[in-house]
Amino acid sequence: MAEALATEGVARSRTSSVREQKPRRQNRGGRENVREPNLEEAVGPVEEGKDNLDRESKESLDEENEDSLDEKTLKEISSSSSEESEEEEDFGDVEKNPAKIWKCLASYLTKLFCKFQMTSLLRDFVESEFFVIDGDSLMTMYLHNVHGGQNLHFFYLVECFLFDLIQKQATFVITFFKDMECIWNHSCSCLTLRTALILHLQRNTNITIYTEFSSCFDPKWENFLGENQPYFVMISDKAHLQERGQHHSTGWFHNLMLHTLGNGINVVLTSGISQDILRVHGYHQTSNAIIISNFQKYKAVLKQAQEGLLRCAPAFHSKVFCAANENELMKRLQSEISQSYSALKLLWPKGADVRRIVCAVSCSVALKIYGHMMQADNSTGSMQGVSADKEEQPEKLSVEGATEFCRVYCLHVALLCKLPLAQRSLKSNAKWEKNAFPFLSLRSMTEFLVLRKLAFAQHGAADMTYLTDMNDQQLFRSVATICSERPGSEVRLGREIGSEYRDIWEAVARISPALDVGSTFPVTCSPDLLRMPTVSTPSGHQEQPIPPIGLIPVSSEVVEEYLGEMLNQVNQLHSEDPTVTSLQRLREFEDLLHWHSSKPLVVSFQERMRQLSTDPEERKRMLRQNQKVIVFERLYAESLNENAELRIITDPAEAAKTKSKCPPHPSKGKGMKPEKKKRSECIIEDQKKKKMLERESKAKEHWNSIQETLGKDTTQHIEERMKMLDRFLKTCGSDQVKVDAEMEGVKYCYKAWEEHYRSTAEPLKDVKNAATLMHRIHTVLNRYEELLTPKQLTHLASYLQQLGFLNLRGTLMQRVDTHQLQKEKENKSLARDPKFPVGLGAARFQLKHMGPLLIRNVRNDPDPRVKHFIPDTWQRELLDAVDNNESAVIVAPTSSGKTYASYYCMEKVLRRSDDGIVVYVAPTKALVNQVVATVYGRFTKNLPQGKVVCGCFTRDHRSNVDNCQILITVPQCLEILLLSPPEQDWAKKIQYVIFDEVHCLGGEIGAETWEHLLVMIRCPFLALSATISNPQDLTQWLQSVKDYWEGAECSPEASSSASSKTKRKIKRPTDRQSFKVRLVIYGERYNDLEKFVCDFEGGEYKFVPYHPCAALTVDHIVKYGIPSDLALSPAECLRLYDTMSNVMRGWPRMQELEPEEYKSFKNKIVIKKSDVREYEAELKKELTGWIEKGRRYEVKDVLMMLEPAVEGIFGKAHSSNYPLLVETLQKRNGLPAIFFIFNISLVEEFANSILKHLQRKEESRKKPDDNKVKQRMENRLNELRKYLQKEDKEKKTPMHLSRKQEEKLLQYRTEYDLLLKKYQLLQEIPPDCTFAQITAADREFMDKVFYRMRWEFHCSHFREMMRRGIGCHHRSLNNKFRQGVEMLFRSGVIKVVSATSTLALGINMPCKTVVFLHDSVHLDSLSYRQMAGRAGRRGMDNAGSVMFHDVPLSKVKRLMKSNVPQLRGQFPVTISFILRLMQLASKSSDKTDAKAKVLSVLRYSLLTFNQPQKQIIVKFYFLFSLQFLLRKCFLDRECQPQGFAGLVMHLHYHEPANFVVIHFLMQGLLHQVCRPTKKCSKTFSEDVMETLVLILANLFGRRYLPPFLLEQKPSFQQSKVFLNDLPKEFAVAVHEYNKNALHVFGHFLLTVSRQVDLEEESKLPLTNTSFMRTKESEVTEFITELSKCLNRQITGISPFACLSGHTDHDLFKNDDLDAIIFRTLGIHMNNIPILPLRRYDRQGRHMPLNAYALDFYKHGSMHALTKDNGLNRGEAYALIKDFVLVISAISVSLSERCGNVDDPVVLAFEQLSKTYNEKFYAVGS
Repeated sequence: MAEALATEGVARSRTSSVREQKPRRQNRGGRENVREPNLEEAVGPVEEGKDNLDRESKESLDEENEDSLDEKTLKEISSSSSEESEEEEDFGDVEKNPAKIWKCLASYLTKLFCKFQMTSLLRDFVESEFFVIDGDSLMTMYLHNVHGGQNLHFFYLVECFLFDLIQKQATFVITFFKDMECIWNHSCSCLTLRTALILHLQRNTNITIYTEFSSCFDPKWENFLGENQPYFVMISDKAHLQERGQHHSTGWFHNLMLHTLGNGINVVLTSGISQDILRVHGYHQTSNAIIISNFQKYKAVLKQAQEGLLRCAPAFHSKVFCAANENELMKRLQSEISQSYSALKLLWPKGADVRRIVCAVSCSVALKIYGHMMQADNSTGSMQGVSADKEEQPEKLSVEGATEFCRVYCLHVALLCKLPLAQRSLKSNAKWEKNAFPFLSLRSMTEFLVLRKLAFAQHGAADMTYLTDMNDQQLFRSVATICSERPGSEVRLGREIGSEYRDIWEAVARISPALDVGSTFPVTCSPDLLRMPTVSTPSGHQEQPIPPIGLIPVSSEVVEEYLGEMLNQVNQLHSEDPTVTSLQRLREFEDLLHWHSSKPLVVSFQERMRQLSTDPEERKRMLRQNQKVIVFERLYAESLNENAELRIITDPAEAAKTKSKCPPHPSKGKGMKPEKKKRSECIIEDQKKKKMLERESKAKEHWNSIQETLGKDTTQHIEERMKMLDRFLKTCGSDQVKVDAEMEGVKYCYKAWEEHYRSTAEPLKDVKNAATLMHRIHTVLNRYEELLTPKQLTHLASYLQQLGFLNLRGTLMQRVDTHQLQKEKENKSLARDPKFPVGLGAARFQLKHMGPLLIRNVRNDPDPRVKHFIPDTWQRELLDAVDNNESAVIVAPTSSGKTYASYYCMEKVLRRSDDGIVVYVAPTKALVNQVVATVYGRFTKNLPQGKVVCGCFTRDHRSNVDNCQILITVPQCLEILLLSPPEQDWAKKIQYVIFDEVHCLGGEIGAETWEHLLVMIRCPFLALSATISNPQDLTQWLQSVKDYWEGAECSPEASSSASSKTKRKIKRPTDRQSFKVRLVIYGERYNDLEKFVCDFEGGEYKFVPYHPCAALTVDHIVKYGIPSDLALSPAECLRLYDTMSNVMRGWPRMQELEPEEYKSFKNKIVIKKSDVREYEAELKKELTGWIEKGRRYEVKDVLMMLEPAVEGIFGKAHSSNYPLLVETLQKRNGLPAIFFIFNISLVEEFANSILKHLQRKEESRKKPDDNKVKQRMENRLNELRKYLQKEDKEKKTPMHLSRKQEEKLLQYRTEYDLLLKKYQLLQEIPPDCTFAQITAADREFMDKVFYRMRWEFHCSHFREMMRRGIGCHHRSLNNKFRQGVEMLFRSGVIKVVSATSTLALGINMPCKTVVFLHDSVHLDSLSYRQMAGRAGRRGMDNAGSVMFHDVPLSKVKRLMKSNVPQLRGQFPVTISFILRLMQLASKSSDKTDAKAKVLSVLRYSLLTFNQPQKQIIVKFYFLFSLQFLLRKCFLDRECQPQGFAGLVMHLHYHEPANFVVIHFLMQGLLHQVCRPTKKCSKTFSEDVMETLVLILANLFGRRYLPPFLLEQKPSFQQSKVFLNDLPKEFAVAVHEYNKNALHVFGHFLLTVSRQVDLEEESKLPLTNTSFMRTKESEVTEFITELSKCLNRQITGISPFACLSGHTDHDLFKNDDLDAIIFRTLGIHMNNIPILPLRRYDRQGRHMPLNAYALDFYKHGSMHALTKDNGLNRGEAYALIKDFVLVISAISVSLSERCGNVDDPVVLAFEQLSKTYNEKFYAVGS
């Protein structure tokens, strides 16, 4: 079988090669329109030519140059492609010019690459579906990192990558396509490596490997994609090129990439993939309908082009056999391999190590074939059988020389089997002579064929464990060098190695008896085979030992306590050492100014008032501004229904007075007699009774007044009448009247159902009225059953009877007295003849039609702490935690009411004192604004002068931070306050911190800040979230932190510090703090979420229900179970049961789980939501039980039957259907709705399309002369207005009007008023041309909102949009517009909102329907849960709807069943953060408190929780970071910040760019650039500004582009896109900085390397294959000589990386340390503060930087950044805003640090900050 496959592969190959064509130059901009590139423009029909690609055409392909496809050719391709017919033959024969096909495909993919987004990959498919890795792309990732053919190092890198993915809970498969093997035909060693990789992954790992697909066009592969729908396929964008002429190999990857996207599967590029401790990032492209359409159109062309590539691929033996009889030699070679392998199986019947087998067979066969070729050569007189250089023919290698070569190779394999890894880090400068190459190539090819033989062989005795280590070229050459100098005798080799070598070599001899290989010993090697260096290289720095670094001693109590004995383990310098004495003493840094402005960080109220007293105008302006803010916050709070202020009283007398009004608690003592009531108490009771009677009388009167209205046309307007009844019941104060009203409501509902039943045909009956009737019956029985009379109960029973629920009637009649029951029994007809049945049993009817209406289990007993509602049990637990000063982690669904505890906490602190502070931490500024408004609307308090209730602090806004009692902020700003020494007195007043959306602790950006805050705060906290998958782990960690603080509070130092501070009179909380951390979990949503998939068919939208269980698979249930949050609605429970019954009839529990017979449903009138949850759990348990009992196929059938029969993906023109989608939602009562879109341009496009549709509809309704009439009315109104204004003005002067003038004035006023009313009526929008339903109150509120945004750009457009009930919301939108949308949506004016994820995090905008409008990489399980949680307004909607539009069903499944990622720790500190900690410790007035905070952060990170080994590494990192800061003069020896430490801390989130920019300052480079236009001028030229932006853009906000773009060199319209390198002198400075940084941190890596487990490091991470060799190797003379070749400097490098020649010196000069350091350390490149000037991908290609910052400075266009730079608009806005803040921070820091205000650098940055700010804020929305 193996021979057949090999022959087939040879026959399929060709002997000539095809070079890759150079990329053509594009005529115009790479992306003229913001749309997907069209493949039709790229491929088109090809030119005519010959049918067969002969040798001449192949040679012409190789000679084609860059200019071969000029502008004319491109135009011809585009024009012809647009005119071609859809018939396949019009494409032409692809073999006429395949080079043009691949060039056009590369051009098309270049446009796609511009849209690839660098994103976190392992997001929503964790614990769920898998992705695919292309095996050949996996090879290309790491071949570049391996030097000298070190295969074991290659396998180590591959396993590290795959192991890291598995550790991050990713699920994936690897695919090797058969035809893609040809891309490696240029190198037999690569073919061997590929085959070994496949075998290794198949035999030694649990990873699923697919090798049965021939190519991506194989129908089996396409079926695989269709059935499994992987989330993405990881593909390389370029082949691994080693030789000229092999460039068309890249076409295979491009074709695979387009085929994948064309089949609806996303693509991730292997180039640019990066990993850190938590995440994997890569370039991701989402498939869409346009790409799919283009691919399907040209699929046949691409398939034929790929077949042409396969036919043109060179044969792998073409470089070994160049003779005419190459096919004969190949057949002979394969025959010899089969014979030798069969002989070896007889020789070694028990099998052997695969290395021994391959070595013995390959050497034996290679020697035979080589001998045959030599004989043929001698007979013909020329060497034709082996390839050689025609220009320089080397001396032929004799057969004896080849035999010596094989002996050395066998000895090298024996050493592989016996030597430990540490003894193989060899350095060999020897190279093979040219005359050895022919036999080397022959043996390598033979090795490949032997390995492929093993892959198909049925003989399983070969041990495949060490497939990864089949040869070691360094070891091979070192052994050859030693044997060339002195033969290797058996004595020299030793017993073990000699015996191993003898077994292999004797096997070579015995399996080929005819081959005379000579004796086993001695092992010699002819010196002619090796080429040694002519001149010995002098020993450079690599040969010299690395001197140990001396640590500068420091004097710091914090450092000494944290590091402890570790300080004694390192070498410290003497104080007289030059390194110590040369340290500069700079000015100490004082943190006094705000980071992004020149305002003081702390300003007391008295100082502020003193400043304002000198400037009355400024004081007036500030007061006016405060008034405006308060007015707006009240308005905003009104939309939040927070307009009922709670007045807080803190005065003790008033508090006591208020407390006395509360009723006393009843005494619980035993034997105590009740006290006799006083006369006054009796009078009070009588008064209460009278008031109650009066209230009941008024309620009856009110009921009588509306009863008549309710009875009119009730059956026609049943919904409106029931809403009116509900409004009355809310205000009614009499229970008896409520009962009467409820009974009337039941009667009305019954009449409506009766009328509907009589008027509708049987098949078309709508049971909506019956469900309403049953819901009213539920309500009456649940709330007022005890108040119902027997007569009323009998009426209810009759209604149940008429519905056909005879069993429920019987149940209810049992509650009636016996006399009434006897009368009912006499009238038997009432009990047996339902008149208007619903056709279902009672339980089934309630499950199917009443799911949203079922009664929830809520408590009826009020809590005195809560006034506006009755809290649930879990909410009371939160209130108890606050009352006890405890901390709590709260995990509850969105809109469940978990935030209420926050406001209760605020109220408690406000009541306690005027000094206590509550801090509310929100993740986004939008949420901060909402909470601020809520606080303004909810609380008011009389405070001392200078204090306010609420303050706010964000990166770009700050108000009342130091003088408020409730501070609302974002995490980064609170961290600034907690680490700022001047703010420590303020921090001590904090009594509670509330963390909203605490799951951001696991986010990509700013996660470490959340961790720092949770650790640093002393006070209790509330941590709120709806999406935490491991809350128990989080709670345990936080409890350990609180245990630390409890110990810190009780320490002697804390006691002494507290006593010493009593004189300062800092008020602390009076209640004793508890250090307990509660975990409160509540998993029940109040409203069910119903899922739908949108389907467009026949010109209309259909919303197909999606059953959550359809997202499951049998394998997922087996591995992970059914997700805990995969909730089913009652109707979905019923459908699941019916489906299970249909699949397997008569299963054991079928009757038991039948709804009519189920224990919790049977004969039950009021089925509650809790009963359904119990039933749901039983069904899920039963479904899982089927799998356990071996009924997997039945479960699979159940899940398949639940799937909807829709695709959920739309075509190109689906955007034109957006208005129809919204109108369809409106018809089914699905508004208000939020449409989530992950592209800002599409957000606005969606809203604008809806607006234009409504405007067109309104225009079509107008009469032809309406505009003329309107214009005439406007003109007349203007005339009347001017006349009346003139008269009013003149009337103010004493003037007498005649009677005629008065009549005329009255006539004009009357005309004006009438005309104005007509004009307003004409201006009104028709009801069907707007989604808004505006009342008078809404109009007044809307006018206030519009007034606030009146001066904003595009105001009229957004106002028109909002008037029609439409809004859009994204972070780059103007803040006033965004807040206007929020307020009007909550007030009910706006019904349709398109938004990005800005509405996902906590914004109070509940709606009825959430629509995911399209797929995106950002739509993951976390964002899905956050966004879907907006649907379903408690108290307004009975259920919420979630709809998926243009989202593949595979993605829908993944979203529903994926769990949210677990919270895991980040690396806890950075160097900049350590500097901030040292500032706190040294500058704080309370040293003890500051030290406790610093130690809490360093000791109690989430990463090191229960991992002491990680804690040691963090300690060493802290130690060497201090050394770095000392040597850079940011700290002095007392660890006090100095010099430019302020700028470092201000830019801490841009490390290491913050250190580099200061290095430029210290070197004086910025002063060389910042030269004014004139000598005494303070302005700078535009060139200076652009140079500064270029420098900063190379340092800050770096965004890399795929290297393929740089290779293709597309042109762009406005932007340059590719950022230029730094100026030469700046680049030199960066190299110097990196060298200094690596000097420190290289020693850090050497130091922490002592902590690693070398045995673990000597194992391959995925397979755990060990190369440690626990048994000590035999010390022999040969091993001693071999050890002389070892690289001595190896202590901190992975032993696998050492095989490729890496040494410890690389730690001090390498920009990519991740690939060489010990993997178990957990240290990554982002922990080392170096700034690589250039970044390279896995194949060594330069990845250019995106020039977005410089481009924006030049053209100021966000549209250009989207169009040319490939950024989506939201990302571009955020990046530019962050860049603006960077410039501002640098400008402020330089002004603060530099004493000279006229310093040119200071002035230049001030000018740059002003200019860039103006450009940014000019963009607007």
